Amino acid sequence: MHHSFDPKNTYSVPYFWGTLGIVYNDKFVKPGQIKHWNDLWSKKYRHNILLVDSARDIMGLSLASMGKSLNTTNSLDLKLAKTKLDGLGPNVKAIISDELKMYMIQNEAAVGVTWSGEARTMLSDNKHLHYVVPPEGSNLWFDNFVIPRTVKNKAGAYAFINFMLDPKNAAQNAEYIGYATPNIKAQKLLPKEIKNDKQFYPSKQAMKNLQVYQDLGPKKIQEYNDLFLEFKMYGR
Repeated sequence: MHHSFDPKNTYSVPYFWGTLGIVYNDKFVKPGQIKHWNDLWSKKYRHNILLVDSARDIMGLSLASMGKSLNTTNSLDLKLAKTKLDGLGPNVKAIISDELKMYMIQNEAAVGVTWSGEARTMLSDNKHLHYVVPPEGSNLWFDNFVIPRTVKNKAGAYAFINFMLDPKNAAQNAEYIGYATPNIKAQKLLPKEIKNDKQFYPSKQAMKNLQVYQDLGPKKIQEYNDLFLEFKMYGR
């Protein structure tokens, strides 16, 4: 609530939220062996890591591993982050999107970097998988409902949003899809094993180290994208 894209909460209402983190398979990784972003650079994981295909997220994990802001506009910091990613290249098996979930469930890689909701689905389908949010920091994201200015059925739009925000519906939706609900009343209706899981509903202290991506403007976003593309093309 009260973020830069809608500081007075005039136009949007949060629907889901989550984090970026690390999924690991205990068939290949000892529990507790991966806790931090820097652990991904270990030679133990050569050609055994899957990365989600997202410039802000992968550049962001490199920045976080160096103690830098995920929203930095410092070009030197970005170049250093890309150079560090190049060092991760030999460990990367693939940079993919939706397929990451399937490959991790099928034990095709030791480690995957992905979003919390995807991770929860993986964990429910494979008992050997675990999810970790590095304590040094990661991304905190939100999905929000908005009603476009050109909406043709405003009453229907409001009715749909109200239906989805009903605590019982919100809880059922969160349990089914796997992403965290911001609805406090809905959280109380979730099974204890979900709402008490600190990897998916982090403590207030852990939340302090999470960062929401800011709109850095088209030129700076292009810089992130270009450096990530270079990594994908030449860094592996």
